[in-house]
Amino acid sequence: MQASMVEAGRPLLLESEFDDLRTLVRLTVEFYHYLLGEDPAPGVEDKTRYVCESVFSGVDSFDLVSAAYRRSPREESTTVGSGVASIEALKDDFFSRYGRFSAETNFERRCRLLLDLFKLQIVFAGLSY
Repeated sequence: MQASMVEAGRPLLLESEFDDLRTLVRLTVEFYHYLLGEDPAPGVEDKTRYVCESVFSGVDSFDLVSAAYRRSPREESTTVGSGVASIEALKDDFFSRYGRFSAETNFERRCRLLLDLFKLQIVFAGLSY
């Protein structure tokens, strides 16, 4: 998933931004598997804390990729709302967007979905930490 996004983003991103893009993809895929009930960190007792700290560690990458995305001529606005009714609603929204993210082939739309997915992760981490 990382390789396909980096390749598709070559015309739009600077070389220095690819590591940040890879970081967001990795954290998003790890979070998806965590929500599925898979173990994100064998040997770590507090899985939720681990996931939250991982999300917080990716905020700088999120900021940099967001700034790069805003340079895109086809930039789309976020569709993540400011209010979250519950963790369950957040999970449902995440799974729905993740399905679209996985299937999307257009880089700009896929990047928008990735940024929205990471916003949901930030909200989850804030609610759970």
